[in-house]
Amino acid sequence: MLGVSEAKSLILAEARSFGTERIALERSFGRVLAENVRADRDYPPFNRSAMDGYAIVADQCATEKLYDVVGKLFAGGAAPAHLSRLRGGQKATPAALKIMTGAAVPEPFDAVIRREDARETAGQQVSFTSESILPWHNISRQGEDLQRGSTLALAGSAVDPSSVTLLASLGVHRPLVQKLPRVTIITTGNEIIPVNKKPRPTQIRNANALALRCMLARFGILNVTEKHTSDNKARLSTALKAALSSDLVLLTGGVSAGDSDYVPEVLQKLRVKQVFHKIAMKPGKPLWFGTRGKTRVFAIPGNPFSAQVCFHVYVAPFLRACLGQAPRPALTLSLAADRQKKDALEHFFPVRILSKVKSTPELELVAFNSSGDIRAGWGADGLAVHAAEKKEIRRGELVEFLPW
Repeated sequence: MLGVSEAKSLILAEARSFGTERIALERSFGRVLAENVRADRDYPPFNRSAMDGYAIVADQCATEKLYDVVGKLFAGGAAPAHLSRLRGGQKATPAALKIMTGAAVPEPFDAVIRREDARETAGQQVSFTSESILPWHNISRQGEDLQRGSTLALAGSAVDPSSVTLLASLGVHRPLVQKLPRVTIITTGNEIIPVNKKPRPTQIRNANALALRCMLARFGILNVTEKHTSDNKARLSTALKAALSSDLVLLTGGVSAGDSDYVPEVLQKLRVKQVFHKIAMKPGKPLWFGTRGKTRVFAIPGNPFSAQVCFHVYVAPFLRACLGQAPRPALTLSLAADRQKKDALEHFFPVRILSKVKSTPELELVAFNSSGDIRAGWGADGLAVHAAEKKEIRRGELVEFLPW
């Protein structure tokens, strides 16, 4: 059997972009950007007041000195025309311009005294309690954030509140994003019924289809074709023939070594090239992965927790690679309990973060019985990894942590 790292490498070697498209910025939330962008002008595009207050010439500043208030300027407003004639030292009483946050600071002013440090007097005059100040005090200078033509490396990042603010400010109203894949989910099993039906004693509801759709939704993949088929070769073949026009096929069940596990055989007859079958891991050992043309097929074990683990460990990194996103960084935290295993498989088990006031957080084990336990994963913050070669993890040891 393959090890987990080798299986990941084989899967990622098959990652390809699904193409790109331009969409309206308001429809791009959560999508992955496919290009870098350039600043169309300086940011700020002018010397911008960072405070409500008074604009003055810095080298004229002195405590309790009287200034003539020569106008008022709001954000987006034009400075009074007569200000261009003002220069330091030309008036017996220096000038101050009342200015609001975000307004463009006009020449000859090069500093802003905040309103809380000002004392207005009758006759349109003001004095300040500030000591001497340097030029550009409380002013965001033109181009200090971005200069015109600067490149912002946004390709591969998802559109979130921060990046959408940036894109909107730059005037990028139709960003280029990665296309989402066409996905088909096929669940198998005679015992599986829809979630809205009452099961007989030997039946179970179809939880895997919804779990997979939920995990796909984290990538913005909402339009998913879903099909269920019984453990019947002909019906499975018919469902798979239609599904193989998709970019990605996710099957659950029928992939192990039972008498009714027909998935590997049917995939082979449909000329889907097997890349591997079975991995030295628990849960998820029977995972099958293959390709046909541009279609990638993951045949995932049917136990609910196995399906979640396989998606998180293999399908999610594959989708990130296809969408041009960097791999998620590896995290390590200490385990808050001892853990033993008897086999030489790599174990993935659910954990929650145990926060501590005065020390580093630890990972707490989430109790469950087996990969078929419908509670497995519920209440967890992610998965921890018990390395294949280690028989025991001692409390306090660092382990790899994969947050959901």
